[in-house]
Amino acid sequence: MTRPRLYLVRHGETDWNAEGRLLSFTDRPLNDTGERQAATLAGDLAGIRWDRAISSPLVRARRTADVVLAAREDAPQLEIDVRLREMDFGPYEGWSEEQLENDPLASSRRRDGAQLPGIESEDDVAERARAVLASLGDAGGTTLVVGHGRMLRILIAVALGLPPSFAGSLRMRNCRPAVLEPGPRPLLLALNAGDPAAEARSEI
Repeated sequence: MTRPRLYLVRHGETDWNAEGRLLSFTDRPLNDTGERQAATLAGDLAGIRWDRAISSPLVRARRTADVVLAAREDAPQLEIDVRLREMDFGPYEGWSEEQLENDPLASSRRRDGAQLPGIESEDDVAERARAVLASLGDAGGTTLVVGHGRMLRILIAVALGLPPSFAGSLRMRNCRPAVLEPGPRPLLLALNAGDPAAEARSEI
């Protein structure tokens, strides 16, 4: 039996990504750069036969997945999984890095490594990530998983048996996939795969 293989894709760029603003549940579409990123990714992955495709319900992720799947006539129907939604940034939704640095509470807690009040905890996101991994099973095949930067980084961490806080040491570029073989002996084959010249500016 072949090992299951996941292509974990952070959606294409949105206007808020380009502006460096925290983006979780606000349903922003891809901007022109994001559309180009998705089209480039579709070309890069056109040779892969997908056994399954899963996306966050948010439009930026669904659109990215639809563009990738449209490159193959034999693509499976896209499944929507709410557990793939981004970490909830709560009252800090839409904030820029400058706003976070200038806010006394936010800046002090970030310096201390503490969680900001009202934000979904990494442990809660990790539970969602574990549930997603469990739902994929071990039947083999190749799965496209399109979601969001913080969520997917935590998913990678827990798949590798690491604490969810390890996600803070990773970065995922828009439409630059990670390739993961989960299981008892997980293997991270790639992170931010693709042409470095095509990478997005935002790392949030």
